Amino acid sequence: MKKYLILFLLTIVTIGCSEEETKQTGVAGDANKEEENADQQDNQVESSLSEISIASDEEAIKQLSAGELTGDLSFEEETERTEWGIEDLYPAFLSNITEAVQSNLTNTDDAEKLLKGLIYYAGSPYHSQLLSELAGYQPNFQEPLLPRPDMVEEKESTASEYAYILLDASSSMLMAAEDGSDQRMSIAKGAVESFAKTIGESAEVSLVAFGHQGDDSDAGKEKSCSGIEEVYPLGNYQSEQFREAVSTVEAKGWTPLAAAIEKVMQLSSDQEGNVTVYIVSDGIETCDGDPIKSAESFVNKSDQNRTVNIIGFQVDQEAETQLTAVAEAGNGEYFAADSSDELQSAIEYEWLPSLLDLAYAPVNLAPVGWEILHKKEDISDISSNWSAVISREDHRFRAVIDSLAEEEWLAEDKASQLMELLDERKQGLQDINSTLRDEKKSTVDQEADEIKAEVEEWMEDMRQLREQASP
Repeated sequence: MKKYLILFLLTIVTIGCSEEETKQTGVAGDANKEEENADQQDNQVESSLSEISIASDEEAIKQLSAGELTGDLSFEEETERTEWGIEDLYPAFLSNITEAVQSNLTNTDDAEKLLKGLIYYAGSPYHSQLLSELAGYQPNFQEPLLPRPDMVEEKESTASEYAYILLDASSSMLMAAEDGSDQRMSIAKGAVESFAKTIGESAEVSLVAFGHQGDDSDAGKEKSCSGIEEVYPLGNYQSEQFREAVSTVEAKGWTPLAAAIEKVMQLSSDQEGNVTVYIVSDGIETCDGDPIKSAESFVNKSDQNRTVNIIGFQVDQEAETQLTAVAEAGNGEYFAADSSDELQSAIEYEWLPSLLDLAYAPVNLAPVGWEILHKKEDISDISSNWSAVISREDHRFRAVIDSLAEEEWLAEDKASQLMELLDERKQGLQDINSTLRDEKKSTVDQEADEIKAEVEEWMEDMRQLREQASP
């Protein structure tokens, strides 16, 4: 009996020792894993810091991304004006950044590395975006339509009293132009705006969009094919209102060309006088309509002068055949344009009124003072946003440095070195900002002057033409 009792007690002791050893092994294993994870995190941070540049030049700024703890900062928060000071950081936010720096940056003797650490954890998400916006800003003044007298073949034409411009906004207009200049839709919009500005001096203008609703899927076809909209109601041309109307049109869906012509037939049913439809399209009817019959009906169902003119923008042979037939059925003409320049030329030399009409039109096509001012205000807005970003980021960095110094994690002399680096960084960023701002404002003036010179030359040609036409 004693033998069994001794064996039982020895078994219990053995199991207990085994469990204790297992527990100790597990604790040691967990500690090793934690140490390995910490090493991996340190290596990851070190690798990321090595890729950060503290240089204040455009290439370095383009590579900046959001800090690990600032990615959720909204554009509105980061660009809020700073003229009346910057509010203190939320204590929890400041604490998170401070703890991250203390936990992962062990070398406090290297001020440049500490600055990289601040950028890594608390850098602004918006440096690269705003630099790109400012550096890439283009005035994009509306190009004037200036037909040259020696390039226009005078022909008998009936001046339009009502001009309906139909803009194809089907999904194919999202494609890039073949000459690589821009998206088809963007080019067409610019050409339509210029045309409306000039034709609007002698006719009431309407803008009808088609293909801009729904999408190009089978499910979106019905909405797209029925969504023809007069986005600028027929009336006198008003620059800002027309431009706003054009900007609302986005290329999305199918091509209801027949329904668009029928829409104009409905809109113009009670109008007496000459009505001309001007269509810019890059493809064939895709909504099961018959645009040729629609054009015939538009012309024949009125005793007034009705015309359908079409420019095919980078169309294939099938589309050109159909669009040509539509124009012929509408007593109009078809013109092909395979590039942005050809589209502009087709509008200038084929769609505009006769040269003599233009010679007497009181049109000032050069950018006026308010247009130039508006462009410069756009530049100032971008620059001001970036300036606010620079100031807020700098404020954030300095708050972290003060916190680290107060906790004696960062020596006073190192804190001073870091503050000097921040001064250099902030000044460098602001210098680039102000230089680009001034350069872009000069570009606005330069382009406005160039357009003004072109217009003045054209006006002189018109003056000579009037003199020649005078009895």
